[in-house]
Amino acid sequence: MSTEAQVTDLDMFGEAIASVRADDNNTNVVIVGHVDNNPREIEIKHIGTDVSDMFDYLDDQQVMYVLARFESTYDMSTTVKFVYIHWVGNKVKFAKRGRFGIVHASVKHRLEPFHLGLETDSQTDLSEETIMQRLEENTGTKSKVLESTEGRQERGFTATQITKSISEKKSQSYSGVVSTASEGAPVIFAPEVSDALEDVRNGESPTDWILTGYDGGNPKSELKVLASGTDGLAEMKGALDSKQAMYGLLRVEDKVDDIETVKFVYIIWVGDLLKPMHKAKVSTHKGTVEKMFKPAHVTVFASDVSDLRQKDIMDKVTSASGTKSHVR
Repeated sequence: MSTEAQVTDLDMFGEAIASVRADDNNTNVVIVGHVDNNPREIEIKHIGTDVSDMFDYLDDQQVMYVLARFESTYDMSTTVKFVYIHWVGNKVKFAKRGRFGIVHASVKHRLEPFHLGLETDSQTDLSEETIMQRLEENTGTKSKVLESTEGRQERGFTATQITKSISEKKSQSYSGVVSTASEGAPVIFAPEVSDALEDVRNGESPTDWILTGYDGGNPKSELKVLASGTDGLAEMKGALDSKQAMYGLLRVEDKVDDIETVKFVYIIWVGDLLKPMHKAKVSTHKGTVEKMFKPAHVTVFASDVSDLRQKDIMDKVTSASGTKSHVR
């Protein structure tokens, strides 16, 4: 008899699963794990846009659960398929397997529906090629997603599939299964952002840095200017917020052949206390925001102020000096 596993944060859990299934969201993978090795408590461990990210999080000593989203082609139409993975690390002891096994059914139920279920202790079983094969093996069978679709179109189904009788079996042809691409999601920029960036780029202006962030810290809101200054990196670091995602442009000077030249540093700040769901959302904005901040000679990613040392940044700038291709 299965024992129920409790979710520590139901709101976050529900939002994470919904983000994988939503058509307007680029989240492609959610990883669930146990809290402090307690089989009766689970929580979200990772939310991401790249399915291959799961390889960095699956622990050989842990029992974990994954819901991943893939795309396939059905009769010239692109449809989404969901894969459920029950991960039991190869270093999980026999006794622990038993204790965690009794809650598996309840966790699996929380991640339903899905088209393909896998159980493994080896990452080699989770290669794209292997998952492609397994999905293709299911070709020609009725959908394993049991959720009712009456009156609406479910993700992963074409309109034709929905209106088919559930008893009808039709041979299907798949040309391939690939991870959903992570493209730059739309971002609303406040009008002053463009002007502030131009101010930093203006060599006549004393302003040498700006920081932008989401209104109210909500990545669904517009991106606006949060701070700016004239005293370089040290001053900029004082304006960073560990609970927010922020984007900055910093102007520095570099000497090339005894000539002072201006260089621009694009800084992507994802505070180490930023909520997991917000991390997932802002990761989909990467390409769109980068276009606004172009061109920059170097890009720096940081989640702690210790990641932003003047010497390290100038080393990057120096290595890029005089090489036009480094300006992206």
